[in-house]
Amino acid sequence: MKIVVDEKIKLFSNIVNKLGCFENIEFIYINSKEIDNKILIDADALFIRSTTIVNKNLLKNTRVKLVGSATAGLDHLDTNYLHSEEIKWFYSPGCNSSSVVHYVLAAIAHLDKINIISKESNTIGIIGCGSIGSKLHLVLNKLNIKSIVCDPYLKFNHLSSIEEVEKCELISIHTPLSFEGSHPTFDMINKLFFDRSNVKTLINTSRGSIVNENDLLKLEHINYVADVWANEPSPNSDIIDNAIIATPHIAGHSHEGKVNGTLNLLLELNKYLNINDESFKKHNESILNFRKKDYLSIDEVTLNDFSNSYNIISESINFKNLSKMSGKSLQAGEFNEIRAKHEKRHDII
Repeated sequence: MKIVVDEKIKLFSNIVNKLGCFENIEFIYINSKEIDNKILIDADALFIRSTTIVNKNLLKNTRVKLVGSATAGLDHLDTNYLHSEEIKWFYSPGCNSSSVVHYVLAAIAHLDKINIISKESNTIGIIGCGSIGSKLHLVLNKLNIKSIVCDPYLKFNHLSSIEEVEKCELISIHTPLSFEGSHPTFDMINKLFFDRSNVKTLINTSRGSIVNENDLLKLEHINYVADVWANEPSPNSDIIDNAIIATPHIAGHSHEGKVNGTLNLLLELNKYLNINDESFKKHNESILNFRKKDYLSIDEVTLNDFSNSYNIISESINFKNLSKMSGKSLQAGEFNEIRAKHEKRHDII
């Protein structure tokens, strides 16, 4: 079996070599910029990050029957095409949930410090109760910071309505980008939303196009904290300059978040290979041993722990300065370069 692997998937080759349980597989490590149809002609599988768009143009006339992404998002995968060609695919939802929660709480700690919000009196509204939204809700409760969460796709007793969340002055978005279905999220946060809600501070770590940036730029009363942007990797410099905190799509980029994505690829590969139960259990235990074990207790962590262990403001200043020097919009190369040079950090929970 031959698998083409993005060479920047965190520690992939190191972990594979240490495990020693995939001896019959040929792993070909390639820079993501070089992954094309020609490279994949004789490949059986493809493991990538969000930098690779997987669609018909990439996979036509290849023998690829398995695609795995080491990322929590999947909008770079043409899942309709993959289904039509009976190509098995998977991604890594939740792999960086602790990292994104860390980012959001570091932002909240800063906003509280400069008196934009009050952690004692503000209720934080959370849109989306997936792996990130639910974890953020849990940690906020542990920190004695009141929060409510809504998700129209889930029916849990603790969930609130979108109308209740819209009453909050601080709202954090944790939904995938979707264009269809009963609750599409594209352009969901727009003029109508701002007009009917009480929001004064908006945090977006999901996808840029969930927020109508043109509508947001017309408002002076919204404090925008954003890690994601419409038109990435060439975002509008005006919206970056307007944001109180702005970073280059790195909220999920902790060491553990990336390693979790890598481990998920290998766990899914184990399943795909249909290894016998005893061997599968052995391999799974070996893979899971690479996970970090020295986290802080969620019952002991404080809000300051999140800001003290991650300098979100330094990251924002660097990004904003680059944006100002670039004119109307950042170039893709500039955006990707500063994204690759993000501040190194570890999850603490």
